[in-house]
Amino acid sequence: MHTDYFPLGIAQGKAFCNRVNERQRLAKNIKAHQHTLITSPRRYGKTSLVTFVMNDTGIPFANVDFFVALDAKACEEQLIQGTQRLLHQISSKPERLFNHIKDYFIQSKKKWTIGYKGVHLELIPDKENDPATNIMDVLLALESVLAKKRQHAVLFIDEFQEIGALPSAKALEGAIRHVAQETKYLLLIFSGSNRHLLNHMFDDKSRPLYLLCERMILDRIAEDDYVAFINNVAMKTWKKSLSDKTLEQLFTLTERHPYYINVLCNALWKNHMDQSHPPDAEAASKYWQEYIHIEKTRISRELSQLSFGQRKILTAVSFGHTTELTGKHILQKIGITGPSVISALQVLEEKDLIGRKDDGSYFTIDPLMKASLRYFYQDAFEIQA
Repeated sequence: MHTDYFPLGIAQGKAFCNRVNERQRLAKNIKAHQHTLITSPRRYGKTSLVTFVMNDTGIPFANVDFFVALDAKACEEQLIQGTQRLLHQISSKPERLFNHIKDYFIQSKKKWTIGYKGVHLELIPDKENDPATNIMDVLLALESVLAKKRQHAVLFIDEFQEIGALPSAKALEGAIRHVAQETKYLLLIFSGSNRHLLNHMFDDKSRPLYLLCERMILDRIAEDDYVAFINNVAMKTWKKSLSDKTLEQLFTLTERHPYYINVLCNALWKNHMDQSHPPDAEAASKYWQEYIHIEKTRISRELSQLSFGQRKILTAVSFGHTTELTGKHILQKIGITGPSVISALQVLEEKDLIGRKDDGSYFTIDPLMKASLRYFYQDAFEIQA
């Protein structure tokens, strides 16, 4: 039962918590054919939001993930596969679809190979063309089919920032912009977890995607919404709500990070669902400590990719030193220079490891990273506030 309400993957149906404003806004964008960019740190529920809204609208959609796309060719392959999945959804007459796609490429003088692999249409691009050209061709072919059927559809491209780091980034972005400006039936939704790269791609006047999309920033779910959702599940399990103290501990430990809320609730329900009463605050602390140890290797691997100075600054922020990080007393303790601190802060922000509040203070974005640093360095890190 607990996995039905607190999934560690995509949250659907009864597992989806709130996001009413975001759902309404995205649905309006889809209805208005407004291409949209959704940004947030990783594991904030971007895919869950888009999937929920798309299932609600009933419009065909396909999800493409660029997280595994290591080069331009991989991006091309992902988009071709996404196109094939959409074509399969919208067509009930394979022969007519085959002929339409074939005629489109002939009229466009494109040398694509079209066939069937099992029951699914397979599109094979011209090997002489570059990935940017093939991406533009296949998406415009999809638009042609949609226009013929007067059918709207959505292509959701996740971790889109990966394109921005490729040598051929501008060509790929240019192809996608051309498609986005031409389509009346195919809508593009972009999302990603590296906000620095995405901001550069969509805000830089010299980049093809400049001002292409309406932007949505996904924040953490409000505490009141979580209280209602969690206690609804608790009532179904134990016929009792979680105590205020337990909820407070749950939110303090996870900082309402959507993924970690589900991780900790999973542990609480799994270990207590057969008992007559709900878990208490001590149980929440116990399972969170266990999770810190379970994820120690992953956290260590992430830290190993940082320089010595960057690790020092991330640790300082995690210990609550969120302002005046170039102050004399902190510099003396951590043993690095002011310019090095400024450089480290910039890199940590670019990597989405720390964020900055409106008042200029810094915070560690990942609560597990913060908790791990505070736990494993509690004796070694001796900066005094």
